[in-house]
Amino acid sequence: MMKIKIKTSNKIAFSLPVPYTVLKAASSILASEKFKNQMHKWANQDSEHKQVPAAVFDTILNKQLMKEVIRELGNHKGIILVDVRLHDGTEVMVKL
Repeated sequence: MMKIKIKTSNKIAFSLPVPYTVLKAASSILASEKFKNQMHKWANQDSEHKQVPAAVFDTILNKQLMKEVIRELGNHKGIILVDVRLHDGTEVMVKL
C-alpha cells in the first residue's frame, strides 16, 4: 500500500492510503486507447508548436510496462519515493 502524507504550514496533516489495486485500476484507465487519443488531442491542441506523434503516448502509456512498475513497487515496501519540504512549511511524503 502506498501512503501519501501531507502536512501544511498551519499544522493540518492528513494521510491518504492508496492500495495497489487502485494503482492498477488507474494504470488501466491511463493505458486505455480512449485516454491515449485524448492525450494526443490535448498535446497537439496548440498549432504553433511542433506536433507530437501518437507513438509517444503508446510508448509512455504502455499497460504492460505500468503493470511491471506497480508489481516492482510492491517488492520494495518501506521506501520513500517523495519527501519534499517547501519554504512555506508544507511537507509531502509518499512512502511504499
